[in-house]
Amino acid sequence: MELCEQKHLGCESGNTGVPDVYEVFSTAYGNGEVSRGIRAKQSISRGVLVEVAHCIQISKYEYEHHLRHSVLENYLFVGRNGGMLLALGAASLFNHSKQPNLNYTIDHEQLVIRFRAARDIAPNGELTITYGSDSKLWFKDMSVISAESSVSMLHDYLDDETLFLASLQI
Repeated sequence: MELCEQKHLGCESGNTGVPDVYEVFSTAYGNGEVSRGIRAKQSISRGVLVEVAHCIQISKYEYEHHLRHSVLENYLFVGRNGGMLLALGAASLFNHSKQPNLNYTIDHEQLVIRFRAARDIAPNGELTITYGSDSKLWFKDMSVISAESSVSMLHDYLDDETLFLASLQI
């Protein structure tokens, strides 16, 4: 509770000192897919602890033979000795950004990941982390497409209404 008193943010009872500052949202794309993310319910000051995610430790063997070949691979954090960590709670819903507004630290001994605001975040701002370099991304990072390539991509999609609508980010 000390953190909340220091930062003057209200905490939910039993929330181990993590302020109640975010909510889950969903976005439907033109192709029928739904994506979820996390947004701020109120202003969040730099340094505020936003989430403490308890993790399930996954051995190198379990990862290589099972989870690496499943959708869960996209939600894992790097653990020790070739193993991985599955973060529980809202942590697996933080979306990627090249300029994330959350930093995180992994406590391998306690099997938790702590997420803190890297800078001040406005209400309704999406809370984001970085997933790493472009070579580690399994999707096309739309936030880094240049204006020239956007026009080219838009031109390519004009013939296919579904692709065109899915390419728009509103």
